[in-house]
Amino acid sequence: MEIYEMLELNECPKCGGAGYLEEEGNSGVYISCIDCDAHTVVFDYKDEDSKLAAAKKAEHVWNSGKAISSHPGE
Repeated sequence: MEIYEMLELNECPKCGGAGYLEEEGNSGVYISCIDCDAHTVVFDYKDEDSKLAAAKKAEHVWNSGKAISSHPGE
């Protein structure tokens, strides 16, 4: 099973769009909105065993409504 299949993501806290898991190189993951590009911070991992834990942290932050947006005034 893929990591993204293990996550249950709420709608984007900024626009209500769909969130999805993204990777930053081979050492970090974050959640991003498909519509407005709001995103969480990057959660680093050291190996494949810690990748799921990093994705779960990103999921928790996203579902708590803590997303960063690049729009003016944010």
